[in-house]
Amino acid sequence: MRLHEVHVLSAPLKPAVGLSGSANIGTIALLTLAVLLIHGYHPFAEDAEIYVAGVRKLADSSLYQTDAPFVLVNTHLSLFAHLGAQILRITRIPLDWLLLLTHLGLIFAFLFASWMLAGRIFTSSPAQWSAVILSAAFFSLPLAGTSLMLMDPYITARSFTTPLSLFALAAAIDRRWIQTVLLLLLTGFMHPLMAIYAAAFILLFILIDLGHTRLALILAALDVIACGTIYLATLHAPISSAWRQALLSRNYLFPSEWAWFEYLGLAVPLLMYAYAFRRLGIYPLTGKLCLAAIMLGTSSSLAAFVFVHPSGPYLLASLQLLRAFHILYLLGIILLGGLIGHTLWTKPIRRPAACAIMAAAALAMFITAHLTYPASNHIELPGLTSRNPWQQAFLWIRTNTPRDAVFAANPDLVLLRGEDGQSFRVITGRSLLADYKDGGVAVVFPGLAPRWATEYNAQNGIDRLSDTERLDRLRPLGVTWLLLSRDAATSFPCPWHNSVAQVCRLP
Repeated sequence: MRLHEVHVLSAPLKPAVGLSGSANIGTIALLTLAVLLIHGYHPFAEDAEIYVAGVRKLADSSLYQTDAPFVLVNTHLSLFAHLGAQILRITRIPLDWLLLLTHLGLIFAFLFASWMLAGRIFTSSPAQWSAVILSAAFFSLPLAGTSLMLMDPYITARSFTTPLSLFALAAAIDRRWIQTVLLLLLTGFMHPLMAIYAAAFILLFILIDLGHTRLALILAALDVIACGTIYLATLHAPISSAWRQALLSRNYLFPSEWAWFEYLGLAVPLLMYAYAFRRLGIYPLTGKLCLAAIMLGTSSSLAAFVFVHPSGPYLLASLQLLRAFHILYLLGIILLGGLIGHTLWTKPIRRPAACAIMAAAALAMFITAHLTYPASNHIELPGLTSRNPWQQAFLWIRTNTPRDAVFAANPDLVLLRGEDGQSFRVITGRSLLADYKDGGVAVVFPGLAPRWATEYNAQNGIDRLSDTERLDRLRPLGVTWLLLSRDAATSFPCPWHNSVAQVCRLP
């Protein structure tokens, strides 16, 4: 069986129906639960500090009075927080349960979108379902050194844009142009930057599909030229020291700062696409998709490596050009899963090999999830007692400190081993001086960089400072409470402590 015989060769097809409609839905629902069990669920971790805090603030304006600029700035460009806050107001459902139900719904949407797209690429039901199963197994796969995952084990705006991008690509394959545009617009309303890269890939594919391959190649080249023009135009532009500090605090923005193995995350997908295209040619649907992926991946990589450096200029760094690989990973996993299903599952003697591959992928991601959040419950269900000692401190603060309390803490708290990226701001509902995560906000919104640098630097080394130094640095910033490590020396009254932290009141 040659590779090109696996794929659709002419007009786009609707998904092959191997099961009844209700059986399809039921299978995807079971896979949704499997994703939750394999990859875990951490509703208040990592980027939840940015996105979920916005939901809380819009639903309750009394929260986050002093740090509102950092909490609200993303809400100006995304409907995510507005939608969540409106649901909270109307339904009165607790935030914990809203996040869990939304997460499950978005897992289902992601798997359903993968199934719809696989049905337009592969003609056999085993190939379709293998593509969906591999997508489920690799749900939270890290993307090279970009600091992105395929899908996050928590809710962000990207949780919406990922399935929307897949639906848009499926509509483009069907040549339903209005539906494609509407889906991409909806993607943009959730996360403009991710929508741009999804739209770039879909545009290249459409041009190739319509026979305008040369024009697609020209557009890919113009992308690199445009990045070069921006680089030259901003080469001598004045840069604030605060914005530079925020940018340089994030190695993932600069490919030259990546670890060597992270480069494989760019090279391997492109080599696989190139091999597939060489075998397929440009005429089958899969060949067209592979060529579009090669164009986008090559142009974005070339622009990032040539024009994005820690020495500046920084405008292109803030655009995170290598996020273009997100949709390439999504498509690549679907193609790989479908190929495994067709070549292995259709032969009974080879089915154990197909099962072993899927199981190995799921097991690897299960282990990765545990290593990423070693001190937290694998699935953080509402009402479940947390075993994370930092999270226990946050929960005490939520219950026992005033709503208008303003906290200072180690600004790199989310990076500490055992903290697991748990968000102080979201869990406690209390204001916090700008921390490491807020630096990512400052990268995208440079106007916030001076305030971020002032507050971040004021907290730097807070666990090693004397009480006099803490007062001198923090009192002018309105701080009323401290979260210190258990080892920090202080004479301030500290009404609560555990094995890792102590909560102290500024006199």
